[in-house]
Amino acid sequence: MNGFQEVEDYNGDLGFVESEIVRIAGSFAPHPLGTAFKELIEVGGKRIRPILVVLAFRSLDEGRDISYAAPIAVAVELIHTATLIHDDIIDRSSKRRGVETVFKKWGEEAAILAGDLLFSKSFGLVGVHEINELTEIISNACIRLTEGEMLEYRHTQNLGLTEEVYLEVIERKTATLFEACTRCGALLGGGGPEEVKALGKFGNYLGVSFQIIDDILDLTADDKFGKPKAIDIREGKVTIAVIHSLKNASEADRKTLESIMDKKVKSKKDIEKATEIITGSGSIDYAFKRAKYYSEKAKEELSMLPESESKNKLLKIADSVVIRPF
Repeated sequence: MNGFQEVEDYNGDLGFVESEIVRIAGSFAPHPLGTAFKELIEVGGKRIRPILVVLAFRSLDEGRDISYAAPIAVAVELIHTATLIHDDIIDRSSKRRGVETVFKKWGEEAAILAGDLLFSKSFGLVGVHEINELTEIISNACIRLTEGEMLEYRHTQNLGLTEEVYLEVIERKTATLFEACTRCGALLGGGGPEEVKALGKFGNYLGVSFQIIDDILDLTADDKFGKPKAIDIREGKVTIAVIHSLKNASEADRKTLESIMDKKVKSKKDIEKATEIITGSGSIDYAFKRAKYYSEKAKEELSMLPESESKNKLLKIADSVVIRPF
C-alpha cells in the first residue's frame, strides 16, 4: 500500500468533514440510491481529496475555522465517489474496496442515478459559498476529468500510446481534481493569486504522482487491496509501465506483451506473463522514478508558503505517495 495509509494522522483535521459526509449519506436513506451511497461511504477510503482542501485552507491561516472549508471538502469527496460509481459501470467491476460495487449489487440503472445524485449534491454544496471562482474551478475539474476518462477509453489497447499522451490522460482524469482541491482550499483560506497558483500546482503534480503509483500498484498489489490484480492489463489500458516495457523489453518479450495486450480476453497465464515481462524490463522501477519526480515537483511548489503545521503535512503527503510499497 502506498503511503496514504499515513493520512490517518490527519483525522483530527478531517473529523468535522467526515461527520458531514456521514450525515449527507444518512440524509439520502432509506431511498435505494441513498443506501447505495451509504454502503460505499461506510467501507471507507483515503479521503485524500477533502484532506487536501482542509490542509491547503489551513496552510494559509492555521487559526481558521474548518467549518468554513467543510462544504467544499465534502463536495470533492462526493464528486470522487460519483466517479468511482460510474467507473465501475464502464469497467463492469464487481468489487471495490473489498465489497460489491453499487453497479454489481444494485444494477446499472441505480448506479448511474446514484452517481448523478452525488454530482448534483456536490454542486449544491459548492454553491453555499459566495466565492464564484469555486464553482468555476470545480466545474472545470469535472469537465477535464470526464475528458480524461474519454481520452483513456479512446486509447484502450493502443500500443502506440506515448508517455506524453499517458501523462495528459492522468493529468485530466486524476490530477485535475487534486488541483481543484488545493486551489479551492487556498481561495477559502484567503490566499492571493500566487499562493492559489502554487497550491494548485502542488495538487496537480501530486495527482500525477498518485496516479502513476496507483497504476504500479495495479500490477504489484495483493488481495488486501480489495480488487483483482492487473485490472488495467485485463482491460487493455496502456499505462506508463507498459509503454516503457514495449520500448525496452527484448524483441521476443515485446512481441509477447503486444500479443497479450491485443487480446480481448486474457487468461491468468497471460496476466502473469505480462507482469513478468513488465517487471523484468525495469518498467516498474522506471514508473516509480517518474512518480518520485512529480512528487518532488509538488513539494517545490510549497517553498513560497510560510512555515506551518499544515504545510508540513502537505509535504509529508507528497513524500508518502512514493513510499515504495513493492
